[in-house]
Parts: sequence; C-alpha cells; structure tokens
Amino acid sequence: MRTHLAALFVALALVVLTGSGAWAQSILIDFEQLPGMSNAPGAAIPAQSRLSDAYLVSHGIRFSSGSPYIAVVVHGASTPSGTQIIGGSTPDGRLTYQNTFPIVAEFFNATGTVPYAVSKVSIMGDLTCVSGTKTLEAFDVHGTMLGSVQQPDCNFAPMVITAAGIHRVRMYSQSATVGFDDLRFDTPAPISGTCPADLNLDGFVDDSDFVIFLASYNILDCADPDMTTGCPSDFNADNLVDDADFVIFVAAYNELVCP
Repeated sequence: MRTHLAALFVALALVVLTGSGAWAQSILIDFEQLPGMSNAPGAAIPAQSRLSDAYLVSHGIRFSSGSPYIAVVVHGASTPSGTQIIGGSTPDGRLTYQNTFPIVAEFFNATGTVPYAVSKVSIMGDLTCVSGTKTLEAFDVHGTMLGSVQQPDCNFAPMVITAAGIHRVRMYSQSATVGFDDLRFDTPAPISGTCPADLNLDGFVDDSDFVIFLASYNILDCADPDMTTGCPSDFNADNLVDDADFVIFVAAYNELVCP
C-alpha cells in the first residue's frame, strides 16, 4: 500500500497517463506536413516550422536539438522526397546545420512519458553534393551507443542502423551544410526486460526508489561530482535529471511492479 507521502507525490505530479499507441508497420516521415521556413541558417525558426511533438501521438517520436525542437526547412529540388528537409536548432532558436547541435529523435509512448524502442532506423541526407561527411548514431535508453553510420555527403544512399533497443538517434554533418529527410523506422514498442526506474534493483518502483531519484533530481547535472556514478536517474539520457525524467519515473511508479 502506498504511503500518504507517496500518494501526495503522485498527486503533485499532475500527469495524466494513458494507454500507449501502437503501429503495425514501418513508418516513413517525409516532413512535408508542417509549413517549412526558408533555408537561411542563423535565422530564427518561426513557430509554425518548429517540430517537436507533432508526430508523438501518431508515430511515437519526439524531436529536439539545441532547443526542444528542430526546424522544418524548404529546400527545393535537391530533396529526397517533396521539397522539405529538417535542420537543427541553436539554444536561442535559430536554424543551424552545425554538428554541435545535432538533430535528436527519441521514441516514446503516445503520451511521451514512457521510453519506447525500435529495431531499425534509416535517414537520408539532402541531395546536394558537398565535401564532408554525414553521420547517424543510435543509442539505447541508458545512453549506450548501439551503432553508428558515417558516409560522404555525396553518397545519397540512406544511412541505416539495425539493432535491438534503439531509443534515441542523432544525426549531423561534418560540413555543417546537410539537412535530412525521409526518416524511416519500425514500430516503437515498450522496452522489454528493463526497469530503469527501479533504482535499488528490488523489482519494484516504490518509495525507496523515489528517495534515490529525488537526490539526483536535486543535483540535476549528471556531470556534477556529487551525482551517483552512471547517473541512473537520467532516464532519457540527456545528461540531466530533471522534469522529463520525473514524468518517466511517475509512469513507472504507478505501475509499481517491474515488467
């Protein structure tokens, strides 16, 4: 039975958890559904061209970069399909193709509260041939790299990674000129055999795990020397223990027993 303190903690979370969505086949996102901005690196990304959770409910994917969104950009003829690509964002919300602000895509349930995973991801760069390389990387829910593909900018074949448990991918170019298009992935699904919120490894996510989580939450930065080794409370692998991890913890806490 939950303690009064634990019940209060859940109430204060103010998070409504619903059933996750499911998709039965491979998914293609061609980024033609949102209005694109002009291809002007350094320009502020207008609100209508910011992509973050637009495909979360339908496809179980969330995008971010230096800001909590990426840019949808009108690129024209040199595009794998349609006329639009995606680019990164700086922390102050400007379009960038710099590899210091890679495009990040993460897989979740339809509410964005529970990390999901896929087993295959592919992406194409734009069709402009420049000197340099482009890279796709894949990570599991703990931030461990599962695979990496790098190819010349003038190679227009899709970059593909196949591995069990892909929760997060990031893409960037060395030349700082390449946008991306035609993101394909298989059905996002619950991550089996893992229970990351069970921080004391007793098979339950309960009050004792909340105490451990709260200590890390109060430190915030995984790089802080006072943080627990490995930063296990950083469930979304963004190097911070913050509100996003809190939402994930609440979802697991409400389930109590690890799968």
